[in-house]
Amino acid sequence: MEEKTEIQAVELVRKIRDRQAELLADKSRPEIIAFFTQAGEAAWEEARRRREAMTDVNAAGSHMSREEKRIQDEKEDPEIRE
Repeated sequence: MEEKTEIQAVELVRKIRDRQAELLADKSRPEIIAFFTQAGEAAWEEARRRREAMTDVNAAGSHMSREEKRIQDEKEDPEIRE
């Protein structure tokens, strides 16, 4: 059974908000916009990189259904059969 992890979401969001407020306290409006634009672009890039990594990992069998994959696995290793 998987171990559950509790996330204190409200506390986490408050810490992020407070940290951003400190970083942006003396910034102009264009600097604040640039900060969030850069953060958003970095997040999109990270998401794209992770998607590509998952695609690479799954590329070998992703075009097969679970049943097709099971049949292939059984052909490769007959002891897999239930």
